Amino acid sequence: MRRNNSIRGRRPLKKLFVRNYIVISGLLLGAIAVALVSTDILMNRVVDRTGDLPQIAGEDIYRYPFENIDGKLLDRYGGWFEVIDEAGEVIYVRGNKEDDIVRYRDGLLYAKMDMQRNDDSIYYHAYSVKGPNQEPYILLWKIPMRLDKVSAAIAIFAACFALGLLLAVYLYAKYSVKQVEKPIRQIVEGIKEMERLNYTKRLTFTAEQEFDEIREAFNGLAERLQRTSAEKEAAETSRKNMLLHLSHDLKTPMTSIYGYSQLLLDDPSLEESRRRKYIQYIHEKSSYTANLIKDLFELAKLEDSHQMLKREKVNITKWFQQIVAECYSEIEDKGFGLDVQIPEEPLPVMLDHVHMKRVIMNLIGNALKFNAAGTVLYASCENKDGRAVLWLGDDGIGVQEPIREHIFEEFTRGAGTVKDSTGLGLAICKKIVTLHQGTIELEADRRYSTMFRISLPCADA
Repeated sequence: MRRNNSIRGRRPLKKLFVRNYIVISGLLLGAIAVALVSTDILMNRVVDRTGDLPQIAGEDIYRYPFENIDGKLLDRYGGWFEVIDEAGEVIYVRGNKEDDIVRYRDGLLYAKMDMQRNDDSIYYHAYSVKGPNQEPYILLWKIPMRLDKVSAAIAIFAACFALGLLLAVYLYAKYSVKQVEKPIRQIVEGIKEMERLNYTKRLTFTAEQEFDEIREAFNGLAERLQRTSAEKEAAETSRKNMLLHLSHDLKTPMTSIYGYSQLLLDDPSLEESRRRKYIQYIHEKSSYTANLIKDLFELAKLEDSHQMLKREKVNITKWFQQIVAECYSEIEDKGFGLDVQIPEEPLPVMLDHVHMKRVIMNLIGNALKFNAAGTVLYASCENKDGRAVLWLGDDGIGVQEPIREHIFEEFTRGAGTVKDSTGLGLAICKKIVTLHQGTIELEADRRYSTMFRISLPCADA
């Protein structure tokens, strides 16, 4: 739940896209501003130098007589000079005059100098000068606006805008790609590792919500595949070991049966005692083989995923008492003591009578089979944390330490075991208990050297 809340707290991709749109719009406006500033700078300093005209004073241009007026500025900036007297008459022109105005009346000059009212596409620069008799004149410098300069300005603006926009978009795209590059690269690497059947790879990036969901889904899938692969490998190893043990366990009795039967066939005149001895050997080995095949068949049925138990609600305390009571005569015949501490309080459990009885009978049978007379057999039952716990043990020879952790595996036998043990009984018990959603464990106990603990879920009362 905490992991899901953490994912939901992440920023979704749509917010990232909205931010990208806002940033791109800002970059567009920024590119326009930079292009305008760059165009202004380039036009004033490189293409069109008229911006320097305010720095030129009238004294730098005007001369009298008028023919001495400096014409070099016209070569540099273009346009022409006009000298206007007090009456507004144009009394002198220097340069190539491109309009037909010969007199400025009724405020025409001021109208022309006003950029808002001037529609002639001509820049006007006026300087106050003095005539030969100190009469006031106006030196007018008129510079036409050339179409080629407008085209140059548009071209410069377009180039600066395109360059600035491309540079800004490239840098931001590079930054944005870094945000999604890491998770995408890890996802691709993880998929490639899965293709190599390596399920240990985990994604560790932290990114937007959708990427985090992909990460969690991938890691969950990898974990399940890793667990399944390990289970499959363990099952394959178990299968190989089972085949190895099975071939050995079948080969030995079959060899004995074949050998003794051959002796009986080859020598019909054998003494009756020896004949009966050989027949007894053949019977024992045949019985062992039959039990082995029966246990293998039972184990295979329990491992079948379609195997269904016939479970019903049972008072397990009373049921457990009945099972122990059925074995009492055999326990007494073996010279065993019995310590039973099963309460009378009802404890309902859903179980399959036949299969669960086999578990208890197998544990009691092993205790009787492997221990000497005088051994005390212990049985008890209790309700612990909503589960029925059955205890079954003895104070006999116990289980050797090297095989305690493998006691529930197929073909596990201890040293000195009886000759007719198939090594499958406890494996079958574990399968049955697991099918009941329970557990069976070999516990350590101070008083009893062997103590099995079976835990089953209680049924609703």
